[in-house]
Amino acid sequence: MDDDARELDELVERWQTGYGDVRSLYDSLREGMHQTARRGIQRVIAKPPDEHRVQDVVYIAFMELLRGDPAAMTSPVGLAKTIAYRRGIDEGRRILRERQRISSLDALEIAGTLPDRREILAAAEEEALHQLVTTCLERLTADQRAVVRATVMGNQTLSDWALTAGTTHQAVSRLRSRALDSLRRCVKRLRNPSGGREASRGRS
Repeated sequence: MDDDARELDELVERWQTGYGDVRSLYDSLREGMHQTARRGIQRVIAKPPDEHRVQDVVYIAFMELLRGDPAAMTSPVGLAKTIAYRRGIDEGRRILRERQRISSLDALEIAGTLPDRREILAAAEEEALHQLVTTCLERLTADQRAVVRATVMGNQTLSDWALTAGTTHQAVSRLRSRALDSLRRCVKRLRNPSGGREASRGRS
């Protein structure tokens, strides 16, 4: 057994007895979970997935592992990979549904879910706006991106998301508000990259 495997076994054993460092456990399990999550997504979409989405799946799968009873797990490492693979399958299916939804929706409808949509609609063509939203979505944090995909582009309610994430409805509501605000500002900035410079020149 190499040093890394021995260290992982020790981390798992300490966690099962209630003395483990969750952050260290996550860091040790992450690589193996990442590989199985990627395989799960790729099995469904038949192409290499976006790494941001893989990271989201790994985090969700790890949180699911933590909700279990450590003492009752005969192989926590194997279980962590299994959960990651299954959540990868779920994510792959979600990606397919998302693609179908985006392709069938008018890009203006996507903009309609964002704050200050009149500002966005003023100078954007449909396809260009769709590309901007997609680009800006990837610039959000993993948690922001996940909550927008689930509760704005998907059908999950804030309450359901809060329950899944193990947090409060109020916290998720704030998270989504910040995410949508960041998304709106990113779209506006990319749509008019010279706006800030022109404003500066106007003040000089």
